[in-house]
Amino acid sequence: MKKKNTKINRVMKMKKKMSDMVFIRISPPDYKKDLTADDLSHVLVRRLGLKRKESKAQHAKLLLELLKYRKENVPLTVDKLSSILGVSQSQTYEEIRKWRTLGLVEFVKIPSGTSYIKGYMLTAPTVNRLLDRVESSTKSFIRKTRRIAKDFDDLLMLDVARKGKDGVEEIEEGGEDVLLDELEESEEKDS
Repeated sequence: MKKKNTKINRVMKMKKKMSDMVFIRISPPDYKKDLTADDLSHVLVRRLGLKRKESKAQHAKLLLELLKYRKENVPLTVDKLSSILGVSQSQTYEEIRKWRTLGLVEFVKIPSGTSYIKGYMLTAPTVNRLLDRVESSTKSFIRKTRRIAKDFDDLLMLDVARKGKDGVEEIEEGGEDVLLDELEESEEKDS
């Protein structure tokens, strides 16, 4: 029973892990003379699809804060995350799901004296390193999808070949019937 549960949990994690991968083609505003970190963080969050749906959650602000706290090596609690995002704690879990899916944020426990500080932290100190993680997870996803596509193509071609073989036999059988009918007609004419 335990083996079944772990296998089911693994499958559920896989389904949840790479769900909703949506990249949006958005560029920095070209009408501005000087771009700020806020402008670029907004573009990064939108391009990676981290803001899952239209909500009042401020993902660009979260990116900036997570980078700041990452440099200080301090994890952010769900309370702190929800105050930065400007949404409820229950919605915070939903909002950071995509961050976790792409491997940008992870739950950590950092020793602090006799206890631990628990919370979420960026997995890399810079945005370029974070993008390396996103690229790696996307390539892995595409590789697995290619394997599935190859199996699909093989099955499809096998199915087409089987149908083609059946279709050829039907034509041959139909051709024989026509030939037999023609022979009988020609024999009747001759007699």
